[in-house]
Amino acid sequence: MKRIIPLLILTFVVISTYSQKKVKEISVKEVAGIAIGADNESIAHVTQRAINEAKAVALKQAGIEENIASFTDYFQKEEDGQYEDLFTSDFLSDIRGAVKNVEIVDTKKSFNEIGHLKVEVVINCTVVKYLTEKDIAFNAWVDGVGMFYQNETNLIFNVKPSKSSFLKIFIFGESEAFQLFPNEEEASFMLQANKEYNFPSETMEYELYTEEKSEMHRMVMVFMKEDIPYTDDVEYKKIIDWIFSIPPDMRVIKSLNFSVVNEDKMKEE
Repeated sequence: MKRIIPLLILTFVVISTYSQKKVKEISVKEVAGIAIGADNESIAHVTQRAINEAKAVALKQAGIEENIASFTDYFQKEEDGQYEDLFTSDFLSDIRGAVKNVEIVDTKKSFNEIGHLKVEVVINCTVVKYLTEKDIAFNAWVDGVGMFYQNETNLIFNVKPSKSSFLKIFIFGESEAFQLFPNEEEASFMLQANKEYNFPSETMEYELYTEEKSEMHRMVMVFMKEDIPYTDDVEYKKIIDWIFSIPPDMRVIKSLNFSVVNEDKMKEE
């Protein structure tokens, strides 16, 4: 998808009070991680695996052990750039913490007895430990998003949260990513509990457009009990890091896929 109208993003300045009471930040120093390279694996990739091993050790040291297997899977997806898979799993809802502010303080490269690259790293980092659990009574209903759309048609959908909340919507396509809501024309507002809302507003259109024969997209909705701003570039990794900063009882994530089909492009072949 090359565009959804409007494309501009409006950033709202909001003072949030959620973080200090519901998360604990633990500074972890001089944590070691080791990785052995496979055939034809780049130095950068092996180094990243060593860093991720050190992150897992830091989580254990901070007392977050029940999610280590899930974190290992996440780190592997992070290495391979497969962030979109995370939005179709329960990982973002179930984890008990996260790692941020990673500083590499030492790196050593060598070869093992069979000639494979060995990378050892030492990192300092901050582990964010959640002091709350997922709110099982907080959920959201989403309806109206189809699997396929013709080029230059409009995206229309309805949402209904189980608790009063704010909403941010992101679109990830094959060629671009952007924040769909809120935007220049539609301001953020509180959605009342158990009330159905139509998107877009009556004065807006979310027009779907592609110059390709077909393009896949993922729409990620983040419902939050407080209007927590997102001010960074719209990228999978940065969105996930932002989600990690929100305690699990404060958020609900919904992810939907759809394709935009351009029949004119298909007829040209």
